[in-house]
Amino acid sequence: MSHSNSPHSHPICPTCQSDLTGRETLERFAGAYPHPLASDDLAGAYDEIDHLIIFLGALAQAAPHAAAAHAAELEDTPEWVGHLSWLARELTEEAKRRLGLLLDAGRIWETRAERAATGEKEG
Repeated sequence: MSHSNSPHSHPICPTCQSDLTGRETLERFAGAYPHPLASDDLAGAYDEIDHLIIFLGALAQAAPHAAAAHAAELEDTPEWVGHLSWLARELTEEAKRRLGLLLDAGRIWETRAERAATGEKEG
């Protein structure tokens, strides 16, 4: 994943990192907000990752109980077990992508702080 040190803020897609300037709403997988976050929104990025971690925690707690409830009947692996595995992978990958965005946002603020300290203008 490439990381930019651009000091400019613009709304971005947390998954594909596309510029979403001009888009009012964005429905996306496991989003904590109904609108795109700015590329430098540290608190929003944190909330987005926290949202995913809550989902991962729920999945981690529920999956063993679901499997145990059906263990007596299982002679073959049911289809939903594969779906749970897929969901866990998707949530994990999405959390990793959003952690990358949090890192990018931190770098934007770091660049801004460095420029402010040296008196350089953004542009």
